[in-house]
Order: sequence, then structure tokens, then C-alpha cells
Amino acid sequence: MTTRKNVLVIGAGPTGLLTAYGLAKQGVHVTVVEERATLDDSPRAMVYLPSSLKALDDLGLLEDAEKVGARGHAFTMRFASGYIGELDHRVLQEHTPYYYTLHFGQHVLAKLILDRFLQLPNTSVLWGTRFNRVLDNSDRVAIEVSTQAGEQRLEADWLVAADGARSSVRKALDIEFEGFTWPDTFMATNVYFDFAAHGYCENTMIADPVEWAVISKINNDNLWRVAYGERSDWSEEERQANVAKRYQHFLPESASYKLERASSYRVHQRCASTYRAGRVLLAGDAAHATSPIGGLGFTAGIQDATTLIEALGLVLNGHDEDVLDYYAGERRRIFLDIVNPLAIEHKRRVQEADPVKRAQDEEGFRKMASDPNYVRNALMNLFALVSTPYSADWRDRLSERDVREPHSMPLFTATDD
Repeated sequence: MTTRKNVLVIGAGPTGLLTAYGLAKQGVHVTVVEERATLDDSPRAMVYLPSSLKALDDLGLLEDAEKVGARGHAFTMRFASGYIGELDHRVLQEHTPYYYTLHFGQHVLAKLILDRFLQLPNTSVLWGTRFNRVLDNSDRVAIEVSTQAGEQRLEADWLVAADGARSSVRKALDIEFEGFTWPDTFMATNVYFDFAAHGYCENTMIADPVEWAVISKINNDNLWRVAYGERSDWSEEERQANVAKRYQHFLPESASYKLERASSYRVHQRCASTYRAGRVLLAGDAAHATSPIGGLGFTAGIQDATTLIEALGLVLNGHDEDVLDYYAGERRRIFLDIVNPLAIEHKRRVQEADPVKRAQDEEGFRKMASDPNYVRNALMNLFALVSTPYSADWRDRLSERDVREPHSMPLFTATDD
């Protein structure tokens, strides 16, 4: 029997394009379907953690990423007391070549991957093409899409849904998106200002119950991201008009800056009830949504892609489909057991209102930051988002308890272990 090797990928974001590129490198015929006419360049994730750097390196993309990205080494927490605690990724130099972060917009990564993808044979992107519904999900997967020319039918052996948190594919398959939506509204702003000259490192969190913020470098041209909370009962126009006032809490008095763009969005903690439905596999935000504080959702999406590239590649070359069930179970476990609780804890820490808990957070950070071993262990924990290798006994390792009863792994809490 000849194994077909055709895959449809819905969504031209980083997760979808990474998956498409990785499969195309293996000789798979890949078609990407994207509802937009071009890549999305709205303010999104732009910090690449060490595990993401390894993933890009494994796919041969890190050299190109280095050319467009700005390197970072430090992460700081600024507390109300005035204490600034710092973690430096360079403590990892003896353990991994990925002892730094890279900074550039995820739309830049998407463009970089897209260029590489389209250089490979048997690759294509259908822009301005909206997914409507799944027509068949048995021996082959068939979908209906809408284009300017009308409705069309597309078929493939497998379909990867990487079409974001509002995934039309996930909804069409009636897959539950379990979890909740935070009452907060986040404001993401890109601004030209030399934060480094005023003591800010490449990644900074400001812990404050009202004026909390996440400030991160985007590139080497002094473009930075400033994200903070804004009133949910305001209109978008009111939030935009309040940017200058909010900046007074983060910038020196009378500072001159240039606002490049700003937009608000709601934040969710949700996970698909399954990452696989027959010949359809979910990845990235289509499978999970989380608070962006800490960059864990974007990082998890990249790891979804690398795991799926390997798993689906094996199946397309004759391996038992069990490896796809492993992908679905393992990536769901990692989100529920690691990403979700960590993201919630990051959010709590920067927004904590209880003065006793704020003092405890600061004391824990001081203790950890003063000991290189604590720092090293905390930063290496980020590699826990990488999938454990597939093996035939994965079901024994991945019990129902692992998937349904997540526990917290405190990334920035010092312990005596």
C-alpha cells in the first residue's frame, strides 16, 4: 500500500507555518490555508525562550532568526519596595548552548518560515481562504473552504488546525475549549524608547496590584513592548486615549517616546478537551490559550509544532497512528500540568494585591536570585515544556491523573531541594 503524504494546515501563524515547514522538509505535500490576505502583524509574542531557540535550531532556522533578533540575557522583577531581582540566563552556559533569549515579533518569524517553506517543492499557501466545515474525517479528511471564486473542497491525509484561540476547526468538530476567561483587559503597546538607558533589562516584570506591567525588548532599534492592564468597562478608544497617562508610571518624567501601535485584548485560560479528532490535530492557540505573562503560550505552541512534525512525519512514513495519540496526550498534559499553572502564577505575582503575599514573593525572589544554583534550576525548568520522547509505553507514563489533575511547578520560587 502506498502511503499518501498530503497535509492541510489551517492558519499561517508561527505554529502552523513551523509545522508546515517541518513536514515539507520531509517531502510531505503541504498546503497552508489562511483566511487573511497576508500575515498577521498585530502586536503579539516576541520573546523566544531557550527551548524555543533549540526548536528553531533543530529546524535549521536559528541562524536566520539570529540575524533579525536582538539577544537578551536578563530577566528582572521590580517590586514596590524598590528591590529589583535579576535572573541571568548565562548561568546556563555549561548546560546548554541556548543560554539567552531572542527578541523579535512573531510575525517576523512567520515571514522567515514562510520564505523557507515556499522554497520547498510541493508547498503552497491559499490566502484569503476561509475554512467552513469538515466534510469527511474518515479515510481522508475533506473540508469546505470559501474563496473569492466561491466554495471549494480540499482533501488531504491529515489536517492540522493552527487557526488560533477562536479556531473555526475546533468549533466545527465540537471540541470543548475548557477553562475560563479572565475579567482583565490587557493592553499591548509597542513604543520606541531607550528603556535600557534607564536601567531596564531585556525582560522586565513590574509587580504592582494596579500599575503592573511587562516590559520587553522587541528589536535592536529601541522598539519595546509595554503591556499592562486596562479597564474592561472602557471602549477601545478610551483605552487608546489613556496610553500616555499610563506611561507616566513606566517612563521618566517628560520622557520623549514614539508610540508605534497599541491594542487591547482579553485573556483566557483554556484547553481543548482533546488535541485529536480522527484525522484532525490541534496545535498552538487552537489547542490552548493562556495569559501571555511569561511567554509560555507562545513557547508551548512552538513545542506543539516540533512534536507534531515528528509524530505526523512518522505516521506518514508508515508508523502506527498511536504516535498521534501520544502527541495529543503529551501536549495536553504539558499545558495542563505545567503551562497553565505557571502562567496563572506569573499573572498572580505581578498583580498581587495582598501585602503579605507580595512580601513573600519578594523574599522568595531575593533568596533565589542570590544563589546561582537556584537560578540555574529555575531557568532550566523552562525546558519542561519540551515533550518527553515517544515510546510504546507512553500510555502508562501518561495516566489520566496526569492529564486531569494538573499541579503547579513554581518557576520562580526558591526551594531547598
